[in-house]
Amino acid sequence: MLFRPRFVASVLATLFLAGVSSPGLRAEDPKVFQDLAEGVAHAREGDRLLLFLLVENFAPESDAILEAVNEELATRGNEFAIVRCRYESADHRKLFEERFKQDPSKMPLGVIATSGGEVVIGTNGKSPEAYRILIKAARVQGGKEKDPEKIASIEAEIARELEDGGEMLGDSIFGLRKKDVGPTMVLLSDYRTWIFENGATLDAALLEAKGATGIFVKRDGSKQEVNFNDLSAGDKAFLTNLLGGGGGAN
Repeated sequence: MLFRPRFVASVLATLFLAGVSSPGLRAEDPKVFQDLAEGVAHAREGDRLLLFLLVENFAPESDAILEAVNEELATRGNEFAIVRCRYESADHRKLFEERFKQDPSKMPLGVIATSGGEVVIGTNGKSPEAYRILIKAARVQGGKEKDPEKIASIEAEIARELEDGGEMLGDSIFGLRKKDVGPTMVLLSDYRTWIFENGATLDAALLEAKGATGIFVKRDGSKQEVNFNDLSAGDKAFLTNLLGGGGGAN
């Protein structure tokens, strides 16, 4: 599927054994493209999600990432297509820089988008588990899994994997909906627009408060540290009420 001979051999062996006991055709794996236009056309044809994948050739982590992607996407050719991006391609670099707001030189990178170009979720992580979570979450957030029980199971699995993987794993994934990581985070406030003294705003929820500093989590799952004293007078008053005077917003 994704260019690794030893893994392809393993898949072929698995298919052969499965074919002995389970007659019938195996569902197709996603098609892989290196041309952006061809990949988008194929995705639109079947209303598939597109995984744009950029990994560094011969890097130690690349084989493990490709294997994780292969395993998670096996038989899901009706749901996904893959564009295997190359750093040498100006079009591919432009896609990551301008559309996805990611620095392509800091690969590995993975972004999943709809056939219409809307970003569903992405990661700039080096851990194979980030790509497994990426694909699982994309199936839910991209509407490919519709069974409520299966969705709940996937979301619980994602939460466990994030908890086991630690904070760095969660921070490497962007676009992960709040409810998919809810069990791993206890929020101190609802999501709201915070206003700073300089007029800047932040759409986020308060995750943690330590003295005059707070950790806020945005809707895409990313986190930002904020000095409470930089907030507007109204939000300082809100924090004082929220935290019972213990927020350090003096």
